[in-house]
Amino acid sequence: MLRRIAPAVLTVAVSAAVLTGCSSTDAVEVDRGDCAATLGAGALSDSVVVLGAFGTEPEVSIPTETEVSVSQRSIVDSSGVTAGAKVAGNDTIASVNFAFYDQASGEKLFASSGFGGAAETNEFFMLAADMMNPLSAAVECAAPGERVVLAMSPEDALPLRQQIGGTPESALVAVMDLEDVSGFKASGREKGLPNGFPAVVTDETGQPGLVLPPREAPVGLTSAVRVSGEGDDVSAEGRLLVQMLAVGWDGSVLTNTWTDGGPQMLPGETESAAQGLAFRAELTGKPVGSQVVITEGGDNARVIVLDILAAG
Repeated sequence: MLRRIAPAVLTVAVSAAVLTGCSSTDAVEVDRGDCAATLGAGALSDSVVVLGAFGTEPEVSIPTETEVSVSQRSIVDSSGVTAGAKVAGNDTIASVNFAFYDQASGEKLFASSGFGGAAETNEFFMLAADMMNPLSAAVECAAPGERVVLAMSPEDALPLRQQIGGTPESALVAVMDLEDVSGFKASGREKGLPNGFPAVVTDETGQPGLVLPPREAPVGLTSAVRVSGEGDDVSAEGRLLVQMLAVGWDGSVLTNTWTDGGPQMLPGETESAAQGLAFRAELTGKPVGSQVVITEGGDNARVIVLDILAAG
């Protein structure tokens, strides 16, 4: 089945040679517009020493005597930013790799599987004004290609410490690489659907509605792109963050993540097929940001409208 995602931190269960403060002279200047970050820089986030550029496994040295009463963050490397990069603002999804360290001991407590290029997987944070927390706020107003240091106060770090351990009375430090930023809905060039497909319309939030065609239920799997996104093409075994509406051929709503639970994780083709989600193969090769309409025949014929929000 689809993996339900906690809204504020999408895959971390609350449900993972350059010196700090320096960046490449060739780094692209980031246009942050009117984005106002929730967290500011502080004594600890500014003094953590990070050796290693964006995308590489860092070596971290953390001052042990610096106290943190309020969580803070510093952008320490912008060398990976490309021109025109979109910052992580309100109502965006950030694809992130990260590692957490205990301030008192300097021990690495947890690292996401894709951190430092170990695997082609990212974790996802949802940024929204009504559900912001220190982890999502750490990458707020940052751009893909930037490395961030987050220093979480002992109070803010407590929910994470209950899972990853460390010294309860000390701060928790994270080094985060922001890999990509995407929106909450499909975005791109709209295309007409082939004859026999349902009529699909969306409201201002991106939530779709559809009108079924006056014909018998389809046979087999067919798909068409209604909105052509501008992101990278989906790989066969990549994980996808999706919004999904599934409607039976009798008009009954079977799944609607827009109204129930928010974006959810869809595994790669092999795992999806084992879960009975054969339609996942129809998303392979489609660009991230696309909206794909799928008709699925059989005893439980249905129409599925999927927004591909992020991949990793």
